[in-house]
Amino acid sequence: MIKFFRHIRQNLVMENKTGKYFKYAIGEIILVVIGILIALQINNWNQERINNQRAEGYLKSLAEDLKSDIVQYDYNIENYEQDLDNNKRLFINDDFKKLEADSIFKLVRGYYQLNRVSTHTYERIKNAGLIESLGTEKINKALNNYYNIQLSYYEGLLQWDKNSSVKDEDFWTYNNNFESGSIRYYGTNSLPFKDSPAKRKNDLVNLIESTQGRNHLRNAIVRHEHTLFRVNELKATTQHLLDLINIEINK
Repeated sequence: MIKFFRHIRQNLVMENKTGKYFKYAIGEIILVVIGILIALQINNWNQERINNQRAEGYLKSLAEDLKSDIVQYDYNIENYEQDLDNNKRLFINDDFKKLEADSIFKLVRGYYQLNRVSTHTYERIKNAGLIESLGTEKINKALNNYYNIQLSYYEGLLQWDKNSSVKDEDFWTYNNNFESGSIRYYGTNSLPFKDSPAKRKNDLVNLIESTQGRNHLRNAIVRHEHTLFRVNELKATTQHLLDLINIEINK
């Protein structure tokens, strides 16, 4: 093709057709420019296709992360509800006094929950510079709200609960009024206690009914009610984001 165009130019020069030569040269330049523009457009289309494929892959990976997050929230919610039921039982009636000391001890104990939410995919997306290319503006806002605002609050919430739960644990486990045992089935359960089972049970009941004991239980209940409410809210936020991403994937 290049040889063909060169041959035409040489003929025009040899025939001394300067006007036609310039017109032809301008036309050739226009054709070259058009060819370059077409090549650039094809390259842009290919790059856009690659970016769209990467974005779709990231969206699918995000969806899997969010599903895993929801499972974790459900696990935390179940544990908070169980802790609340156990602690409230000690306030509502005296039926817990029919239990043995170690069974009663399980009711006063509460556990803090860990943050097992995954942000790996979101960090990869940020590093790839594709945050703004994942779909609609609504998705971008929802992603920013979840990963940069909601999860930051969630981390602070769990840390607050952990710090308070550790204080409760110290009170129930390390005090001079009741010799506590392990609630897990470790070898330490076979170690003898100083007092009889009846004495240990009576000591624990007195500790529960003391002002300090009731304050620990009451504060644990209020804290876990608040935490449970917030985790349910976060689960709903996560489900909403997951729904938006699934809509985008299925377009």
